[in-house]
Amino acid sequence: MFETHNVVMLLIEPESERIIDANKAACHFYGYSKETMLQMDIEAVVGVSTIDGGQKCSEALKKGCNPCICFQRLANGEERLAEVYSPTIDYQGKTLLYLIIFDITKRWKAEKELKFYKHLFENSLNEIYIVHPQTLKFIAVNRGARENLGYTEEELKEMTPVDLKPEFTLKSFKELLEPLSNEEQKQIIFDTMHCRKDGSLYPVEIHLEPVEFGKEKVYAALVIDITERRKMEKELQERNEILNAIMESAGDTIIIIDDKGNVTFWNPAAERILGYSREEMIGKDLHAFVIQDKRLYEAYREAFKKFCLSGKGNFIGKTIEMKTRHKNGHEIDVELSLSAVRIKDSWHAIGIIRDVSERKKFEELLYRQSITDPLTNIYNRRFFMQMLEREIERTKRNRKPFSLIMFDLDHFKKVNDHFGHAAGDMVLKKVADTVKGRIRKTDCFVRWGGEEFIILLPETSLSDAVDLAEEIRKHISMMSLPEVGHVTASFGVTEYRDTDTIDTVLLRVDNMLYEAKGAGRNCVKSK
Repeated sequence: MFETHNVVMLLIEPESERIIDANKAACHFYGYSKETMLQMDIEAVVGVSTIDGGQKCSEALKKGCNPCICFQRLANGEERLAEVYSPTIDYQGKTLLYLIIFDITKRWKAEKELKFYKHLFENSLNEIYIVHPQTLKFIAVNRGARENLGYTEEELKEMTPVDLKPEFTLKSFKELLEPLSNEEQKQIIFDTMHCRKDGSLYPVEIHLEPVEFGKEKVYAALVIDITERRKMEKELQERNEILNAIMESAGDTIIIIDDKGNVTFWNPAAERILGYSREEMIGKDLHAFVIQDKRLYEAYREAFKKFCLSGKGNFIGKTIEMKTRHKNGHEIDVELSLSAVRIKDSWHAIGIIRDVSERKKFEELLYRQSITDPLTNIYNRRFFMQMLEREIERTKRNRKPFSLIMFDLDHFKKVNDHFGHAAGDMVLKKVADTVKGRIRKTDCFVRWGGEEFIILLPETSLSDAVDLAEEIRKHISMMSLPEVGHVTASFGVTEYRDTDTIDTVLLRVDNMLYEAKGAGRNCVKSK
């Protein structure tokens, strides 16, 4: 039975640690002939070390470790993880170790991967829920959701999504799920409100989809807290309302021209906005004043002839934005609405002009605010994700590589704890200014969050990116900061690969950053 059993078995003489016998399964597993194995000792095959690295496997076995989880060394140099049982038996008048060895490498790797995915689930920045398809009770809820809602894991397992969504009943929520359960849709995205345990509400965007694993089917929901987005939308709306109120109270330019293109009406707002007085403009060719380019002027004259015949034109009945010129020569952004009116059997044009120069500036300001970190005045995470997506598409077209540098200030919490948050803010600004001075205008420098930053480097190879990261690391470490002294940073660097997605390239550079931290900080790691 020993010889033919399909489980790996060895007989070991404890004192000499020699292999007394090895069955066929053992020879096949280790890759040695039986003759070779009988000339070997336990150290040669049974274990490099226990899985925790605390001691040699042979030592653990002799001490009665049962089972002993340790790495096994095969003939081809490969190491496998095994679960080793070591009872003693009497054999030919001797007490021997009877080793029964199970290869658990695949199980160990599977458990390791499962642990990794559980970590991703539990530590996601967004809320994640797994819902039972029949009872609708929560099967699993990650930490982000639990902390935001204020419920314990035990409490949530007795709850359903309806308990968190005051606008839904059980019936209406099931109706929402019908397109998913009927396989009419693969995903549903909707906005609603979530209710915390304390009764407070917050807006969320929910991505809900069915997930199948074997014969099991559940619903998975990725829930994004959009409180900040709603605040921003409200702020933008309020600012636009204020801007529109200002424009309305200021008044718009109203101009009428006859069938010859000459001005017949010119209101006070026109004088204020365009700079020309009524006396200067009445009876004059309007477009001779506002169109400076001769070719454009001739094209306008041709189009105006057609308008005079039919009262129709490309811009009649429409509102367009354009630039015009003030009397003193500077350009003005205006919004022009044109309409046609028939007066005394001829077509006249009415133009309403609104000066939108301030609005344009304001929109640009709002846009800058929406993509900029207010503390460091560098780009924010939202803008970076847009730029990264564009860069990936551009790389696919032109085949030119780009790289990412992610870095994190070492022990930054100590700066805030010892010197205060004002000092911490000063450090972040100084670091941002230092980095801005070392990169190109085409590079995208971003505050990723807290004390973490990321740089997108278009048309940059991995080696060049590593060189730049090392240069920046040195400059940061050499900065002299009032009161604080010196700080250091850890860097991760990677280059985009053809098989990458946004998530994989970000995960890889993040892993490199944590590898740098694990290597003692204040260094650069790349892959």
